[in-house]
Amino acid sequence: MYERLGKRLELEDITDTWGYDRMVVSPDISRPGLCLSGYTYKFMHDRIQIFGETEITLLKKLSPQEKQAAVKNVFNFPVVCSIITKGLTPPDELVSASQSSGSALFVSPQDTTPLIHDLTDFLSEVFAPHVSLHGTLVDVYGEGLLVMGRSAIGKSEAVLGLVERGHRLVADDLVRVRKTGNRLIGSGDAMLGFHMEIRGIGFVNIAELFGVGAIKEMQSVDLVVRLFDTDLDDEADRSGLIGKHMSIMGVDVPMVEIPVLPGRNITLLLEVAAMMNIQVKDTGSTSAERLNRKLIARMGRKRLRE
Repeated sequence: MYERLGKRLELEDITDTWGYDRMVVSPDISRPGLCLSGYTYKFMHDRIQIFGETEITLLKKLSPQEKQAAVKNVFNFPVVCSIITKGLTPPDELVSASQSSGSALFVSPQDTTPLIHDLTDFLSEVFAPHVSLHGTLVDVYGEGLLVMGRSAIGKSEAVLGLVERGHRLVADDLVRVRKTGNRLIGSGDAMLGFHMEIRGIGFVNIAELFGVGAIKEMQSVDLVVRLFDTDLDDEADRSGLIGKHMSIMGVDVPMVEIPVLPGRNITLLLEVAAMMNIQVKDTGSTSAERLNRKLIARMGRKRLRE
């Protein structure tokens, strides 16, 4: 965690790498003020402890013996690690107790409330439920399209066409999707980066070829597009009236299925699918549903005239 968060929170280790083997097991944080005062019942020692101005001021008002007793109330437990905010100087008793217990102690110049918000956001992201899916995720007009289908059906080639049109690649081949509340956020594999495998060409670095404007670190998953093989269009829904969804970690995501046939411009169809999904969000209905209502109304008027 320190490697990923140390620079972001400007953390300075003052215990000389003690306690780095301890695991953070909760996305929540704790303020140990009550525990310092002697109330240790239900002390959440498995959370990261935040020593702000309140806690440090409390310790400084105590005698040396009282300080030792207060910090022992905290570090008698296997505390994961502690962070002192606002660049405050920790009492020697606090540093000594932290080292003796094998718990890491950090100091950050950042204010307490912003640091807690930043830390909580980071931990919530790390501990969010997640799943890895085979597909390609691309940002099209702000909509996250998760393009799926069998291997070699042309997912990467179609998305490469979208990138050439000015849209942004998020992940290719392996998409890591995490659940935050009722939203799904997709990102790529750190090792793969923003590379795409194009059969016949090999691996293509999208950022190098198209610039950093062609890539995006993460994106919500708003629409699943499944590409499938077919010899006839009859297998696909032609009307667009049958709403389909794909459940990902309990979240139903709208899904469209596009048959892959010779001569079809899949890149263009993906763009249209994204625009139609935006339209549904804005109007609450699809073009097919609105057309269907018009046809039904027209038939109703015709019957009345008869």
